[in-house]
Formats: sequence, C-alpha cells, structure tokens
Amino acid sequence: MGDVAFWGVNAVRIWVLALVVALCGGCTFSRVRTNPEVADLETAWIVPGTTTYREVVGRLGMPPPVGQADSAPAFVSAETLHWLSTDTRIFELKVGYIVSPIFRRSRTVAADDVLIRFDDAGVVRQVSRTRRRGDETTVLDFREARP
Repeated sequence: MGDVAFWGVNAVRIWVLALVVALCGGCTFSRVRTNPEVADLETAWIVPGTTTYREVVGRLGMPPPVGQADSAPAFVSAETLHWLSTDTRIFELKVGYIVSPIFRRSRTVAADDVLIRFDDAGVVRQVSRTRRRGDETTVLDFREARP
C-alpha cells in the first residue's frame, strides 16, 4: 500500500514538472529597435533663427520613416523634421504547435527623439532632443529662436 501512495505522489510531481517545462520552454523575450542611428545624430551645430531647412537636410539627411501618413513617410513636412528611434519589447508564451501564441504582450516607446521645427521662411525656430531609457526620459537639448 505504501508503494501505491509513493507512485501517486511521483506521478503528480512528474506531471507538474512536465507542465512547467512545457510552459517555460515556450516563453520568449525579444527586443526590436528601429532607427538606432538617431542616437548618434549631431545637432549642436544647429542655430535656431539662423540655420535653414536646406542646411539641416543637407547635413542630417531626411528622417527615416517610422510609419506612414497618407502613403508618405511620417514626421516630414515643410514645418517639421522628426527623427524617431523606437524600442519595442515583446513577451510571448507559446505552448506547442496547436495553440500559438497563447499570450503576447509588447510595449513600444520612443527611445531617441530629435524634433526640428521651422518658421514660414524655412529657418529653424526650435530644436528638441530627448532620450528614454526604461521609465526615465532625459531632455538632451532644447533650444529655440527668440520671437
């Protein structure tokens, strides 16, 4: 009789272990970073009230697309150039091939952000630069032309 109780306890332990292995085996974590080169952009040379749209585009190039707005790259207009780098973290739980994924969570944040605004004459009126790491956002640069 002691042997039956022993096998019953071991059987439960084996099933619990198999379940834990199955669940842990399907857990994945991935990280996707778009436009990481935005972190290295040099904007110290830009002088609000003096530097022009043409000079900015000539030196920095056009901002890389992050999304689309009316089939054109987002963040580009006559008044604004916006360079954005995003950081996406994806958590996923897969169990076998029948039910996959059973759980997925992703979080996307702006990691590096450079925003340059222009007046009607095409002259820089504002430069803004921020960086986000974790839950902390740091303003690296903010300058604007005097009215």
